[in-house]
Amino acid sequence: MEKFLPRYVNTDLKLPTEYSYEFGMFLDILSWKVDWTNITYSAVDLDVRDIKLNLTRGFDKGLLKFDFPAVKHWEIDANQEINSWILPSNSKVELIFKDFDVDFQTDFVLDENGYLDPVVYDVDVKFGKSYLYHDNKIMAFVMHQFIYFALVIIENSIYFVGDYIFSNMGGPILDEMLNHYQSHVMVPSPFAGQGTRSIFTFDFKNTRSPYIGDGYIDMYILGELLYRPWGNFDDGEHGSTFDPCVLEPDFMTFMNSESFSQLVFSESAASCMLNSFSQSQIGRVHMNENKINLLFGQDGIGFDSTYIAP
Repeated sequence: MEKFLPRYVNTDLKLPTEYSYEFGMFLDILSWKVDWTNITYSAVDLDVRDIKLNLTRGFDKGLLKFDFPAVKHWEIDANQEINSWILPSNSKVELIFKDFDVDFQTDFVLDENGYLDPVVYDVDVKFGKSYLYHDNKIMAFVMHQFIYFALVIIENSIYFVGDYIFSNMGGPILDEMLNHYQSHVMVPSPFAGQGTRSIFTFDFKNTRSPYIGDGYIDMYILGELLYRPWGNFDDGEHGSTFDPCVLEPDFMTFMNSESFSQLVFSESAASCMLNSFSQSQIGRVHMNENKINLLFGQDGIGFDSTYIAP
């Protein structure tokens, strides 16, 4: 998360470089058109290391409680032009988010793709020491009041509709952060001296919604380990085989999950992993005198045709 979120905000979000909005008062007798151009963003400084996660109960169900001190410092600079008959201006503007904090509680439900969608409850947003700076002193005073009024509106609105807003926003972000529930895993040969390794794709899509208890969470994932060698090989080329896994819906349960962490494999999932190992490079064992000695941690073990003669 510490690596993903800054990249997601600075690069993947494709933040706009131009923005405009209009607002009016008294049946639009007083109206303003505000244009922001040449918008630049500083590298966001996220306080990810101080995130606190608690497994608790609320709203008559198990919930994950996040204390997320999200933004330590983030600066947005732009040129602002206000087109109005009253207080027109053209000047630099600087919006700074500082000590921005989000606290919320969430449950997770499974969708049809095996992804988890957050269902957010009880959201609390604090803007901390966020501030708007403006070159024009008059506009600085006016915009300061508008900005602070807007922040108060947002903080109070989040209390009532934040669960709906964050529930719909959180799912796509979580899917992207988890690479759509797939991860590449480099696995070395379990046999000393072989020096081979293979890259597998671990599919950790969920098979049912997690159960959250008081201080623990039970998660149920597909757990399929997929192997396909790099390159455009057809089945059988270079000794490669791509036999698909058959994962049976085996019944599983946890043993006293309130007391200790555990990882439970079904029989078909374990068989699938071992079959994937056998189809990869680490499923081939190459033997010579040097590898034999490394395998057994010895010196002087010979290995030639005289050692396997009847």
